[in-house]
Amino acid sequence: MTGADRGRTNGSRGSNGTGLKLPAVQSTTRRNETTELLRRAFLRGELVPGQRLKEIELCAALNITRPTLREAMGQLIHEGILVQVPYKGVSVAELSPEEILDVAEIRFALESQAALRIAKQEDGHGLAALRQALNDHIEALDAGDEVEADLAHLELHRVMYEASDSPLLTRIWPLIAARIQMAIMTDYAARHDPARDKELHTRLVSVIENGDETEIVDEIRRHVIESAEEIVYVIGSRIARTP
Repeated sequence: MTGADRGRTNGSRGSNGTGLKLPAVQSTTRRNETTELLRRAFLRGELVPGQRLKEIELCAALNITRPTLREAMGQLIHEGILVQVPYKGVSVAELSPEEILDVAEIRFALESQAALRIAKQEDGHGLAALRQALNDHIEALDAGDEVEADLAHLELHRVMYEASDSPLLTRIWPLIAARIQMAIMTDYAARHDPARDKELHTRLVSVIENGDETEIVDEIRRHVIESAEEIVYVIGSRIARTP
């Protein structure tokens, strides 16, 4: 922690008239806490896709220095949650309706193969890993922790790729993880519905466990393609209602 950071930890909130309802950072692990707080702000709709981040405002709201904020933003840029545009600064990444559907189509093809491979495993090791990932996701949802639920959601899909025992799917995952995370976060921010989330993933794992290939592909289609189409509709409806 820098001397400037230590000298600015007084007070529990640092909105300073900015209107952002973000708690001031108090932890010694300031970069990690700042990163998590920004994630939570996105999930709660306080930071929206396309919004430009104003460093002075955020530093005041979070009670941190610019170097700390920039380190946190750098991590989120690496993850694909934020984007940096030359001469324009940093803003929250946004997926266009076309990109949301494009990500969904690619996920459908890849995750159908992953799920089918897991269903065919004789010893059930992939299914066991998937069940554990589902349990972790449900625990985070039940705890009401948006960030942990988001990370556990992403982890469940990572497990699906890696538990498939496909070297190619395992290598593909790091290349598309950031886009999948953005799609998940966009869905979560647009329609916060933990009960639906739990139901969808419980049913998905159950269908994979049953092993019927047609049902597995149909469920992946509902889980990925139809969900993407729904979120595009939700976003479009909100835009239409905006004055």
